[in-house]
This record gives sequence, C-alpha cells and structure tokens, in this order.
Amino acid sequence: MTRKIFLNQIAIVLITFLFSQVVLALILHYLDFGYFNSTNWLRWDSGHYLQIASKGYELFPCAGKFGFPLKSTEICGNTGWFPGYPLLIKLLSYLFKNDIIVAGVISKLFYFMSLLMVLKILDISRFLLKSLLFLCIPAFSFGFIFYNAIFPISAVLFFVLSGIYFFIKRKILLAGLFCFLAAFFYPTGFLLSFVFAITILITGNESFKQKVVKLLIPVTMGGLGVIAVFAIFQITVNDWTAFLQVQAKYGHSFQSPVKNIGSFLQNASLFNSFSISHFIHYQSILIISGYIAISYFFFTKRIYKNELYLLTYIYITLFLIFPWTISGELSRCRAESLLLPFVFLLRETKTRWISVILIFLLGLGIPMSYLFFTGVLI
Repeated sequence: MTRKIFLNQIAIVLITFLFSQVVLALILHYLDFGYFNSTNWLRWDSGHYLQIASKGYELFPCAGKFGFPLKSTEICGNTGWFPGYPLLIKLLSYLFKNDIIVAGVISKLFYFMSLLMVLKILDISRFLLKSLLFLCIPAFSFGFIFYNAIFPISAVLFFVLSGIYFFIKRKILLAGLFCFLAAFFYPTGFLLSFVFAITILITGNESFKQKVVKLLIPVTMGGLGVIAVFAIFQITVNDWTAFLQVQAKYGHSFQSPVKNIGSFLQNASLFNSFSISHFIHYQSILIISGYIAISYFFFTKRIYKNELYLLTYIYITLFLIFPWTISGELSRCRAESLLLPFVFLLRETKTRWISVILIFLLGLGIPMSYLFFTGVLI
C-alpha cells in the first residue's frame, strides 16, 4: 500500500468518525448530557463488563437477593458475559486508572479501525464524496450507538472484518486467529467460523477432502475461543458451565426462528400507535424486510458468483437468524448491530441510493441512540 492510499483512507475514516461523534454529541446535548462525561456511555450490561474487569468473575445463588425468593434455584453472577473485553479493559487500566474512560476509548478505537477495515476490504482508496457517503453506511449501521458505548460490539466487528479481509486474501491462518478472538469476546462470535467453513465448502476447485482440511482451521480456532472462555470460568468460579447457569434465568431456549418472528410481527401495539420506543421494533422489521429483498436479488441476479458477496450473504444469514432462534430476554438490537458487513453488498450501488440508505439509517440510528442514553434501549 502506498503512503498516499493509506493517508486517503485514514482521512476518509477520520472525517466519517468525527461526523458520527458530532451526531452523538448533538443527541447528548439535546438531553442535557455531556459528550465527555464517560458515564453517559455506560448503560445496562456495561456495568457487568466493568465489574469483571475490576473484580473478576463471581457466581452465587440468587435466593434472597435482587428480589428473588428465598427458595429460588436460579444462579446469579456476572459469568453471563464473555471475558475478552473485560480482560482488555483490565490490561489497559494498569496504564490509565479510570476503567470507564479506558472502556469507552477501546470501543471507539475499535469502531475507528472497523471503518478502516471496510475500506481495505472494498479497496476504496480515493478521497471522493462517494467514498465518504459510502463509509457513512457502516458508520451509522443498525444500532451504531453500541459501537461507541461500553460494549464489546465494535471489537467483535473489528475481528469479523479482519477475519473477512484475511479470508479473501487467502490467509486462512490469520482468518482463523480472528475467529478465535470473535468467539472469545462475544457469545455469537463463534458463528464467524461457520461463515468461513460454509464459504469454503461451496466455493473453490479443491477436492472435498482438501476443503474439509481447510475449513478445520477456522472451525477449530473458533472452537478454541469458546473453550478458552469456559476454561476461564472453570478457573475463576470453579464451574465451566457458569455462563449457561447465569443465562438460564433469562428464559433462553431454542425455538423456530419463523415462530419467533411470527410472534414478534403479531404484536399489534407496534402498528396501533406511535412511540419513539417502537423504533427498536421498527429496526427489526426493516432488517427482516431488507433481508428478504437481498435474498431475492442474491439469487435472481446470481450475485453469489462473487466470493465476497457470497460470504457476506452467508454471514448476515447466520448472524440474523441465530438470535431469532433464541427465546427469552435477549437484546436483538445488539445482535443486529453485528450485521454491519451487509454494506459489502452495496459496493456497486449508485451514490443517490447510498444517500437514501444513509437517510434511513440516520432516521433509525438517532432515535435508537436517544433511547440508549435515556436507558430504554437494552
């Protein structure tokens, strides 16, 4: 890469990143909150990540605590959250003493680097208005507030995008490394391994045996990421099933995604009245509709012949459908924020349509960010 190309990409990312921060700052100003008040980026599960970073993992009976009855059999603790992000916070906290500031900076840094990886994957190197507009699509992708808040979402996205970059560059070992990191940082991160495995199986001219050997690399690395998480639980709380035990009280179980989506769409209150809180559901409806439209063009226009498009479609299919297979208390907004790679399917889209898509994303992202800062968006 020449120095000019690198500087062009950094400039595109920097301008886009600053624009996103101005939008968030304006929302905070409207709420009489301060952009530089680190606690404004701390909501809901953020506290668990910070607690893990500062005090480590804990596991204990819920009975008699947090409103649970004395005979309750549920298990409480913070082992329902993966260790990658808290570990990174803890390591950097040795240099910078404020955990909240460190966590926020980590999230924004990964957000910045994720935008840079989008440019690298699509080989966008010219400093043009179209380049800036295009990069605003991932910058304001679904639930973009989570890329900036104290959550591991932007880190997971960076690992996903880095994995995709090295995968299409035929550097499978490096792609496998990022499968490990994605699985170590987030419960659905292991899906990246299966994205690569499926892509390997249905592309290329190698024999079936060669493909199986090749796909074992990302699958094994993703599996090792999950094993590393369970090993940490075994070491810290003496129970490798600690994640499953804590999550059990939220009523999670596997069900048909068709059934769950159907139940969601039958919620008549979404359509009988308007409320800003309904934007959480409007986003899901838009995503489901968009996926159906993408699927139609994917097969009718045969864009699956392009490896990146094929990989992207497999990715959004797995990362969209899997959360819908799980019932119970679940933040689908955070799951939807991991769908950012859909932007690769827009590579050849005309500028005017990019502008229209950006307006739609801002129309969703601004109220969603408002809901996050006011404590409604989980």
